[in-house]
Amino acid sequence: MQVVASDGSLLSPVSLHDVMGKVEGFRGFYVDKLNGKIGALRLFDAVDDQGFDRIMHGNVTIDFHNAPYPQAAELAAALFIAKILAIAHAKGQTDAFVMVTEAHRIFRALPRPAHSNRLLVHILEWSAATVMSSGQYPSLSQLLLQSVPVHVYSSDAWHSQTRAVKGILSGSCVLQDSRNDRCQSFVPRRIMTKTADYAPAHAGRYATPELTRLVLEEVDRFPLSTPQSIMQYFAPEFLPVDINASLASLEKQGCLILEPKESGSGPRLFAYTLSEKGRKLLEDLRD
Repeated sequence: MQVVASDGSLLSPVSLHDVMGKVEGFRGFYVDKLNGKIGALRLFDAVDDQGFDRIMHGNVTIDFHNAPYPQAAELAAALFIAKILAIAHAKGQTDAFVMVTEAHRIFRALPRPAHSNRLLVHILEWSAATVMSSGQYPSLSQLLLQSVPVHVYSSDAWHSQTRAVKGILSGSCVLQDSRNDRCQSFVPRRIMTKTADYAPAHAGRYATPELTRLVLEEVDRFPLSTPQSIMQYFAPEFLPVDINASLASLEKQGCLILEPKESGSGPRLFAYTLSEKGRKLLEDLRD
């Protein structure tokens, strides 16, 4: 390292690899082992690496779960993120999108100063969108939690927080923006974009298995599902005439029972109940 510093060069895997053989008294098995480890990273800091750029072109998923050593996997994941940021910065790319799952493996809560702060600073300064998710909220670095303005909690994670002053429905999520202290609950679901080409304005003879399964799952998950709520929930994805046909068919077959139910302190309303026949049909459709 002194040799590299005296030459005025930057310390990197490339410079270390070149001076390995010049160290007096450093020979044998250990130098060969260290030489191999550093040699694997010789070109990692090159922002003009065409091979890495070709690999990362398009939609790419990188999985480190099968790495034999957990710490090595965490380091490799951090290095890949740093490599992506470096290449994007060198090319001036601002439309890239990065999603990091199990973020607590890289940005973890430690009693000692975190060594990942520099990587976090570069991610926060990046103009492109970045999403980080973790199933272990207490293990995340507090610096990361305080730096990211928008948080999305599942119902279980939201109820586990001591600050959660209001409850939400099971299966829903909470969107929290710390910039204006706004909290909004929502039900996550798939949204399909409707094109200009519409299906014929009449229902099919039989409801599609997908729509039937979705309706049964919705009634099973929310006991106070009414015909109006089912219609509003699936209207962005299916035609109303198909939804009505599916509900009518399930009621006629005895899979759904429309009956009055208590709605807390409010008046009684007519809501669907999933019968045993409906549960069996739902299990068959899931299989």
